[in-house]
Amino acid sequence: MHRGFIIILIMQLAFFIHGCTTLENINSGSKEELTKFKMSKYEMIRELDKVKAENVNLQRQIDILNALVKEKQRIIDEKESTIAGLSDEKESAIAGLKGKNEDELLRLRQENELLGERITRLKSENQRIRDEKESAIAGLKGENNDELLRLRKENELLGGQIKSVTKENQKIKYENKSLVKILTRQKGTLLSQSNALKKYIQKLKIKVLSIDSKNSAEKMAERLNEIGYDIKSVSYAPQSKFSRNTVYFTQEFKDEAEQLAVSLGGTTTFKPLNWPSVFDLIVVTDKNP
Repeated sequence: MHRGFIIILIMQLAFFIHGCTTLENINSGSKEELTKFKMSKYEMIRELDKVKAENVNLQRQIDILNALVKEKQRIIDEKESTIAGLSDEKESAIAGLKGKNEDELLRLRQENELLGERITRLKSENQRIRDEKESAIAGLKGENNDELLRLRKENELLGGQIKSVTKENQKIKYENKSLVKILTRQKGTLLSQSNALKKYIQKLKIKVLSIDSKNSAEKMAERLNEIGYDIKSVSYAPQSKFSRNTVYFTQEFKDEAEQLAVSLGGTTTFKPLNWPSVFDLIVVTDKNP
């Protein structure tokens, strides 16, 4: 391209130098136009030098461009070589990976088959367990219904019994209140009777005799005082034939003698007086009053 441009410039200069009339005919220009555009020899030389200088610069640029093209081609060749090497390595790696992937794929397929079998067994087992549970639930449901019915009947019976017991408790509570009132009245009566009895027995004229010593008689008197009796006399018995405590009473005090004998307890007995006495009761003690 640059060489063609230089040849065209040289041909133009030749035309200007020789005043080619052929060009005039070709361009169909007039003499005035040729005279107007006609250059002097020195102008043409300067123009030629200028063109040569430009040609040198162009040639230098062309050389630089060629050097760049070569460097670019070298880089392209290196890249293509590198790409070719990488392509080979890549193909080798891909081939290796392909083999590994095929082995891994085969292993995964085998594992998937085993997992599929396990899943199938688990599904079957789950279905069996579900069926057993449903059967058990159905049985329990029936049993629970029967048990619920039984419990309802028992609750009804218990409810009736509770009502009956409640009524009975109310009745007992009412009776207890009545008994408490009665007992309270009786207690008051008994207390009154007891107080009256204490006052009465304190009025009795009682004498205590001992068959062995006056000491025994004094012990008996203390016992009688603790019971509530007021002892008027303590003395020694003239006879010693008594084997147990004996209460002697005058004719109108038999009941009092019996009550006193009961209070003393043990083998105590009571007998009527067969001799005259100013005392209502006479207590004769044995050795251990």
